[in-house]
Amino acid sequence: MRDQYIQLIKDYINKTPQYKNTLDELKKNVLIAGATEQEFEEALMEVESGEQNTNTNNPLNKLRGKKGVFAITSILFLILVPSALYLNSGFNNRETAETSAPIKTEEKNKQGTIPIVYANTTPIDAKKVFSIPSDNVKLDVTGKPKKEILGFFPYWMLENQDKIVINDLTSVALFGLGVNGKGEIVTVTEDGKVDPGWAMWRDEKLDVLIKRAKALGIKVSLTFKSFNNTNIENLSLSDEAQKTFVANASYLINSKNLDGVNIDFEYTGQSSDSLRDGFLRLIRNLNGELKRQNPDSVLTIDTYLVSGSEQGLFNLQLLSPHTDAFVIMGYDMHTPLGDPGPVSAMGGDTNVIGYVQNYLEKLPENKLILAVPYYGYDWPEKKDDQVSTKILPFAQINEATKNTQVLWNENTQTPYYKYSEDGIIRVVHFDNVRSLGIKYDFINSKNLKGVGIWALGYDGLNSELHKLLIDKFIAQ
Repeated sequence: MRDQYIQLIKDYINKTPQYKNTLDELKKNVLIAGATEQEFEEALMEVESGEQNTNTNNPLNKLRGKKGVFAITSILFLILVPSALYLNSGFNNRETAETSAPIKTEEKNKQGTIPIVYANTTPIDAKKVFSIPSDNVKLDVTGKPKKEILGFFPYWMLENQDKIVINDLTSVALFGLGVNGKGEIVTVTEDGKVDPGWAMWRDEKLDVLIKRAKALGIKVSLTFKSFNNTNIENLSLSDEAQKTFVANASYLINSKNLDGVNIDFEYTGQSSDSLRDGFLRLIRNLNGELKRQNPDSVLTIDTYLVSGSEQGLFNLQLLSPHTDAFVIMGYDMHTPLGDPGPVSAMGGDTNVIGYVQNYLEKLPENKLILAVPYYGYDWPEKKDDQVSTKILPFAQINEATKNTQVLWNENTQTPYYKYSEDGIIRVVHFDNVRSLGIKYDFINSKNLKGVGIWALGYDGLNSELHKLLIDKFIAQ
C-alpha cells in the first residue's frame, strides 16, 4: 500500500461527516477512481483510530469480514511451458481491471496542474452501449491510412467483439494482462476468480477477433499492464524477473501469432536513477528479444501527458532507440475525484498542445502517438462527496445529447452539457466530432505518428467517430 494514496482517501472520507452511513457509496467512489480495497480499508481504520472509536458494532467491520481484506490467497505457480511461461494465481494488489485505475496525484508544472495517471480503465457496461440503436450509416474504407490508427480493445468488450468496427484501424492493442514483480502473468484475482484479462486471453472469441484483424491487414499487439509501484520496482530492478517477463511476453505473442507488445506500466512513486535505468534495461531486453524472433515486431509504451517534461519512470531519449512509439495518454486532465472540467483540453493553462510540445523537444514526431478519449465524465456541478461521478462512453453521451443543448468551451476547445437528476445539477465533459477533429488536425499539423483510441467499442453502433477517422487520416 502507498501512504500518499491512503492520505488522499482519508482526506476524501473526512470531507464526509456522515461517512459511516454511506460506507458502501464511499468505497464504490474510491474504487472507481482506482483505490485498492486494502488502501480504502487502511484509510478507514486510520480515520477510526483518530476518532478513538473502538465500538465492536462499528459498520467498518461489515466491510472487513472475519479475516479482513488483507487476507491474501495462497500463491500457486503453474508452469505451462517449461522454463518459459510462469503464471501467478495470487492477487497482486492492482492487477485486476476492477481496480486498475490509480487514484490521482497531481504534478505542479509550468503549464498548470494535471493528474499523472488515468482512471478510465474502469469497465463500462458494453451490453448497454450496444443496445443503443445504430445510426444506419454504412462506411466503406477504400483508401490507405496516412497515419497509425491504434485502437485499444479492453477485455470487457469481448462479448461484443463482433459488433466493433475495426476496418479503419492499422493496429489493435489487446488490453490486457497483468504482470507482477517477478515477471509472472497474473491469472487469478484476490477472491480466487480468473483474472478478467487472462479470461479474455483464453477465450475463443478473442481468437475470432484476432483472425478478423489479421484478415484486414491490421497488426495486433498485447498490452502488459502494471499499476503497482512495488511490482514495477521489483521487475525493473531484478534481472531474473526481467528474464521471466521477457520469456512470458515472447511466448504469449508467438502463441497467437501477434505482432508486438504494448507496455502500460503506470508508476506513481518518486523514481530514482536506478529505477529508470532498470526500466530502460527491461525495455531494451524485451525489444531485443522481440526483434530477434521477429524483426517486424512492434513495441510501444504508454506514457503520461507530463512525461515529456517530468521524467518519472521514463527517460524518453534513452528509451527511444528501443521503442517503436510512445502512446501519449492525452486525457484525464480532470478525473472523478476532482472538480468538473475538460477531459482532454486543447487550450487553457493545462492543454494537450503544450504537453506534446515538450515531447517534440526530446523526440522525433514519428515516435509519438496521441491517444484520445472516446468517453467523458459526469460530475455533480457542485462538488458533493456523497454524490458519485460516472464514466460515460461516447455512445451513451451521443444518445443523451440528442435532445440536450451541447455547450462549447472556446478556451479549451471541448464540449459539455448539463442536466438535472434527483434535484442535482450535473455536468458532463466529453469529446465529440468537433473536439476530436481539432485534435486530429493537430496530429496532422505536427506530423505525429498517429492517433490512439481509448477505447474500442465505446462508440457502440454509432458511425460518427469512424467517419471522422476516415476523413482525417485515410486517403480516399
